Amino acid sequence: MTEGVTVTGFEGPEKRLEIDFKPNPSKPRGLRMFSREQWQEMLNFSSCTIISQMSNEFCDAYVLSESSLFIFPFKLIIKTCGTTTLLKIIPTLLDYAGMCQLTVDYVMYSRKNFLFPDKQVYPHIDWRVELEYLDQHFDGQSYILGPITKDHWYLYVADYSEPCDAASKEVTLEIMMHKLDRMAAAQFYRKEGCGDRDKFPGIADLIQDEDTDEFNFTPCGYSMNGLADAKVYSTIHVTPEPQCSYASFETNLPVASYKNLVLRVFDIFKPGTVTLTLFRENTDSEHDAFDFELPGYTMKYKTVSELGGNRNVVVCNYEVGQNELKPVYRRRLIS
Repeated sequence: MTEGVTVTGFEGPEKRLEIDFKPNPSKPRGLRMFSREQWQEMLNFSSCTIISQMSNEFCDAYVLSESSLFIFPFKLIIKTCGTTTLLKIIPTLLDYAGMCQLTVDYVMYSRKNFLFPDKQVYPHIDWRVELEYLDQHFDGQSYILGPITKDHWYLYVADYSEPCDAASKEVTLEIMMHKLDRMAAAQFYRKEGCGDRDKFPGIADLIQDEDTDEFNFTPCGYSMNGLADAKVYSTIHVTPEPQCSYASFETNLPVASYKNLVLRVFDIFKPGTVTLTLFRENTDSEHDAFDFELPGYTMKYKTVSELGGNRNVVVCNYEVGQNELKPVYRRRLIS
């Protein structure tokens, strides 16, 4: 880098907010009673807009100008990237919940460390400021997982729930990938004849029998929401510019092992560095199921945090091995 020259780009790593509400049998549709227009009114506070919508029996999923929004009857998940002000939606969201006579059960706010923190705006200018904002609405605890001088992950949790029900075993896998292979990233630039909704090869095959809603941005970038049966969702977002290349994948698909799914995601994006998180309910003390080897990658750090209520989160940082490139990766470099 030339001295005095600052490299900037789009902030791909998302801010993520999930709020679970206690079910209200008298309002079975819960949050789904609100219209797309009402959700847009809320999203105006975060400076993003709805691009498209898909729905199934369990969920309404919205592709946003900056990432995704998922609405279940008693749960909301939202991810926004760039310089969005995600936390500013909270007062309106709580007003909506009050209209449904819903009370907060569990809150999780998380984000990876920013690439360009100086570009963020209030309340996202600093983790301590975000905590102050969150504490205006909730009573929670904060965590920093991973090496503070390298890729790390911030987490805020406010837990008002009863101990996890034995039937509840929710799992959320999130993969945050940087330094994408140039050839892999180039596939997410708009090409002549490419439509906004054209399907990206391989994406729909990651989760069996999943319906996808995809959007190709101009001149580059990609977002996807997927819905399957049994309340399974997934979402992908890609920022392919070389100076800030980033892709994310998230799902709550319950499987015995995530290794094959993770490797299929890696085959698409060929990341150089990865921060991988797994949130789990009703877990025991064994975390080895997550400590899997990924061909071509070295685990540099692993952090496990017990969150109480029989929940935990595992954060792993991977780097591609200098002499351990997967055959597919190596062929791509040569071709």
